[in-house]
Amino acid sequence: MELKMQLPAFEPLQAVGAWLERAMARRRARHQALQLRTMSEYELRDLGIGRSEVPALLRGAAGDRKAQPGGTGS
Repeated sequence: MELKMQLPAFEPLQAVGAWLERAMARRRARHQALQLRTMSEYELRDLGIGRSEVPALLRGAAGDRKAQPGGTGS
């Protein structure tokens, strides 16, 4: 009779790891959005963008994340 050792299921750990990665990405995106929104006109112009472009840039960044594999797109 041969004894087989059963290894713990790693799938729950992988799910937690994936969730943590997504949570950190959302946190970074929120932080970057806050930074852009609080920049002065001068700082934005120095980056080559106008204040009116900030919302579209933020929506575009969210769309890029959703288009990536593992994103939360519909």
